[in-house]
Amino acid sequence: MFFFSSDTHFNDQKNLEFDFRPFKTSKSFDKFVIKTWNKQAKKGDTIFVIGDFVDCDGEGFDGWEKALSYVRKIKAQVVLVMGNNEDRVVRFWFDNNFDKFRDYCLELGFKDVQKDMTISFGGHDFFLTHKPVHYQKGVFNLFGHMHRAGGLYKPFGINVGCDLNHFRLYSEKDIEFLMDMKKRFWDDDRNLNMKLE
Repeated sequence: MFFFSSDTHFNDQKNLEFDFRPFKTSKSFDKFVIKTWNKQAKKGDTIFVIGDFVDCDGEGFDGWEKALSYVRKIKAQVVLVMGNNEDRVVRFWFDNNFDKFRDYCLELGFKDVQKDMTISFGGHDFFLTHKPVHYQKGVFNLFGHMHRAGGLYKPFGINVGCDLNHFRLYSEKDIEFLMDMKKRFWDDDRNLNMKLE
């Protein structure tokens, strides 16, 4: 079974405040999320984290190392799709060498690390990309980056940011349900597709 999330920003206190996450410390948030994920996804399942598993503000921030090590606490296999924060880690600590970063993550226990990717389930293809501006036409897109600001729905896909799902993973069934809602209701809803004049 496949599961999806994005924008956890593990081991980062400022994102709790930025997103009004209901936790006093990043440690309590991290523990809650990992425990929740381990209840949902079991050994043999795959979690696709579509960017910003970690946080990295720049050269002086090294909390990403501890955050990446959390992969060892997660029962399911984890595939990381690069987010803008992982891009900064690559730039500042891996000499801008993606392959070097990928090897580091594989050594920690990630199943894979990709810049973006296409997967299939339920008879559909899905393009996974962190930033929604990089969506692909003609395929259903799963993305993150916006946290809650952009909402769940876009005409080209769904935002799987953890803040939009009470920090729980989106399962294949959740994605199929949301696709059905999109097709049957949201794509034709004037309130969702308003254009400002």
